[in-house]
Amino acid sequence: MSTVLYLNGNIYTMDAHVPHAQALAIDVGSGRILAVGSNDEVRRVGGQHAELVDLHGRTMVPGFIDAHIHLLETAYRSQRVDAAACTSEDQVADLVRERASTTPVGHWIQGSHWDRNVWTDSNFPTRASLDAAAPEHPVALSSKDGHLLWVNSRALELAHINAETSDPATGAILRAGNGEPTGVLQEADATKLVFDVITRPDPVVSRRLLEQELAKLQSRGITTIHDIEGELSLDIFRQLRDEQKLGVRVQMIMPRQMLSQLSGLGINNAENDLLRVGGIKIFADGTLGSQTAAMLDSFEGSPGNRGILAIPEHEMMETVRAASEQDLMIAIHAIGDRAARVALNSIEQAQRARLRKSDHATPLKNLRYRLEHVQLITSEDLTRMRRMGVIASIQPFHAVADRDIAERYWGRRSRRAYAYRTMHDMGIPIALGSDAPVETYDPLSIIYAATIRRDPATKRPPWLPDQALSIVSALGGYTLGAAYAGAEEQRKGSLTVGKLGDAVILRDDILRVDQRHLFENGVQATILGGNIVYGSV
Repeated sequence: MSTVLYLNGNIYTMDAHVPHAQALAIDVGSGRILAVGSNDEVRRVGGQHAELVDLHGRTMVPGFIDAHIHLLETAYRSQRVDAAACTSEDQVADLVRERASTTPVGHWIQGSHWDRNVWTDSNFPTRASLDAAAPEHPVALSSKDGHLLWVNSRALELAHINAETSDPATGAILRAGNGEPTGVLQEADATKLVFDVITRPDPVVSRRLLEQELAKLQSRGITTIHDIEGELSLDIFRQLRDEQKLGVRVQMIMPRQMLSQLSGLGINNAENDLLRVGGIKIFADGTLGSQTAAMLDSFEGSPGNRGILAIPEHEMMETVRAASEQDLMIAIHAIGDRAARVALNSIEQAQRARLRKSDHATPLKNLRYRLEHVQLITSEDLTRMRRMGVIASIQPFHAVADRDIAERYWGRRSRRAYAYRTMHDMGIPIALGSDAPVETYDPLSIIYAATIRRDPATKRPPWLPDQALSIVSALGGYTLGAAYAGAEEQRKGSLTVGKLGDAVILRDDILRVDQRHLFENGVQATILGGNIVYGSV
């Protein structure tokens, strides 16, 4: 047996029974923790032939678990037009023009991260500027939140979208007064019309980009991700696992449209610590920035606009019930308060159906219901979340990045938005994640945002500081809370005997460092199953 002893450390285990320790032993063969305690206690378990690693007093915590990420899309960002820094439609068009000069005629130009909410003119862009910038290329640019697609005339032509094209049931084609498409599509059912005709990514290139992104995850101390993507990502992860090159544990959350196919994907969760299929993702609505989040009341300054329900309520209920009957995790994207209500209605119906069928003798402990984002929700529905045991899967960087548009589009309602402290104090389970590529996936920056309620890159005062989490709570959400959200709290999330030996070594004590400099606390090493996969001690 190959055993590694990590000694002389400042170890925060996130295990309530043994919250702090000096050392731990990991069996590298199984990847499991053998002992946690003092140096002497761990040495006795490890034996004479164990490998010794001196932590020199550095802080060790469980490996970070990102409970909400889109990793392949994050990887693609490096290859596409990135409009994040643009402050006008013309600046984006200039980037497209530059890319067109080096792209073969007729090939697609793709990009992302344009955000009209930070432009000097916040109107929706039009196809005209893209037509002028790239008249011989089809162009498709996703908004920062991924819920709008800005395209040129060539792209509309290839997708057969014109004045006669009907709006999809749960999406919209923005139009001029004569009915002609302006070049902006809202929500998946509309954007899909273009995505269906875009040339598919090269699998070899996709794998290379994904491998690069996995290495970056390791450098940030991330040892597990809940990846919300489709079959291409799963296929690449499977290849890397089989070649022993994965290096980060992955739990896939697949599109709801794949519900009937999940059992045939060939992933045996019971035998797999590196790659698992957790469940399905359902979109209940759009986003705040795109003004497509489903609202109980209209957006400020836009009477009658209550956003878009991305799926009919009866269809959501049927999907949630079917997934629940298969014991699958159900993660529902819900940003607006109406979306949260509809999602909870569906979950409550599924729970009641299970209760009627259950003999109460063998409760299903591993079934997880999650609301993703939970950016605006009524107090009544927060009470329902607590009663029903629904997890709040939150991305705290959204709270600091969205503060201006939350106040602009939600007005007084924004005072009860991103209510992380309220959720925590009510006893609602919390899991933290990034939603990359929308925002950064650096856990320390996200924990800073959760606890200080501001972007570390700015000097602005904290936003709604009464909703800030404590460092212990935020760290818990990134470890044990995220593990619970993936129904893996018996396997990971704390440094406990019998669990997987996944850990992060930090330069400074995360619970004692000046909170203003929390995001600067560098990752010194990342450990997966006892092996150092990044850095050194």
